[in-house]
Amino acid sequence: MRWINALTFPAALFTSGAAFACETCRPAVEAGIFNEHFWGRLAITLLPFGVVLCVVAPLHFLGRER
Repeated sequence: MRWINALTFPAALFTSGAAFACETCRPAVEAGIFNEHFWGRLAITLLPFGVVLCVVAPLHFLGRER
């Protein structure tokens, strides 16, 4: 039951109108995000997750008893 309460606030935040840019600013915001540097910035953003996965996965499997 606690996880329902934990999901209520993020769900309300993402479905509210305040989470979206106004009609005047939206094109400029989208142009700033989805420009020619998008894929490089996305890769740099996701890189730490890959590094952590490459460190934690072997430790997890090495720590298991056979």
